[in-house]
Amino acid sequence: MKKLLRNTPLFPALTYLRYAAHRYLAEGHLRSSYLADGYKLELIDHGVCFFGYYNISPENRNGDLLYLKVNGETPRASEVDAAVITMKNRSGDKKEVGRARAWNWQQGCMLQWLGNGRNRILYNDYDAAEDRYVSRVIDCEGSHIETYGMPVNNVDKSGRFALCLNYERLARMRPDYGYFQKKNTTLPQDSEDGIWHIDLETGSFRLILSLEDLKKLLPSSTMKGAAHKVNHIVINPSGNRFMFLHRWVGPQGRFMRLVTANPDGSEPVILHGDDMTSHCCWLDDTSILSFCEYKGAQGYFRFTDRLEKVHSWAGFMPALDGHPSISPDGQWLVTDTYPGLSRMSALYLVNLPRETVLCAGRFHQPLRYMKEMRVDLHPKWSPDGQSLYFESAHSGVRQLYRLHRTQSGH
Repeated sequence: MKKLLRNTPLFPALTYLRYAAHRYLAEGHLRSSYLADGYKLELIDHGVCFFGYYNISPENRNGDLLYLKVNGETPRASEVDAAVITMKNRSGDKKEVGRARAWNWQQGCMLQWLGNGRNRILYNDYDAAEDRYVSRVIDCEGSHIETYGMPVNNVDKSGRFALCLNYERLARMRPDYGYFQKKNTTLPQDSEDGIWHIDLETGSFRLILSLEDLKKLLPSSTMKGAAHKVNHIVINPSGNRFMFLHRWVGPQGRFMRLVTANPDGSEPVILHGDDMTSHCCWLDDTSILSFCEYKGAQGYFRFTDRLEKVHSWAGFMPALDGHPSISPDGQWLVTDTYPGLSRMSALYLVNLPRETVLCAGRFHQPLRYMKEMRVDLHPKWSPDGQSLYFESAHSGVRQLYRLHRTQSGH
């Protein structure tokens, strides 16, 4: 019956009614957003505006904010619409400082403040003249400082180096995170593609871990005939190790591993595989929190780099996949959830010393935000740890918000 209905004009309306019934009848959600007592929500700008992924802060230590503005929302709007890089200062003054032509709805253009400075801005872009993706550095006035020959995926906190991957491969295998300006591209051989290192002082870059290298790291029979990729690179706080997900899709299905390595690609270690591994964050230089499946159970688990130490956090963490990150003082963790049947996304604050969890807010995501167009909250901390930034479409359009307490402290 479901298959028959899917091919009728009634199917979209029936789908909407299903979500609406669950929202209003089963869960009783009548408003588009709910906040916990003592919390305040601030809209950063009007129109379609967003920042990007969950492990990068849009704010510098001066209180200046970076975000992207676009004209409209379609699944691959980046093909026709450059994202306007906007800066907003503490006084509320806003100005355009640049435009990015390589971006997506999930990670933006990897926009960020570079290193510990307060006036250098890094982002990914498309160079039409050279027909290649690059990364650029500008100042707060939009003046050009540097262009690097590859787009970044994660940057060392000190701004010394960045790690890169092939966004054309992601466009093929995981389009949510890919760029689409280049057409009819031919992917490199696995021995010539993988994770790249850029020295941000000299601009030199080199391949440090190829896909071929990763295939040889404890090979699996499931890799036969499979296509491989890497994604979600995250460098640890001190910059001496990084983690990433190695994924492959083939005749036997979809598989993945959580891997760590040195910045030069040496000493790679498989921390978890080949079961489901989703979003991760560094808790410190050696500990990683991951939502994954471990020994048949799904939840949040803490892994220790280079050691076979795994601890379950399932007892006090939400049992749903989300985007975790730790506060600057190491006392709090924030994570979110995907929209449920009611289309409500939740934002959770976890007090780590007390192992207590607070739902700080719930936000309705309209049904049209699905697949590549989906709106994940992707929470990220301010540098002082007193505020959170996240994206939501509960107003009817994708926008960036700041959440903070109405009194001092958490």
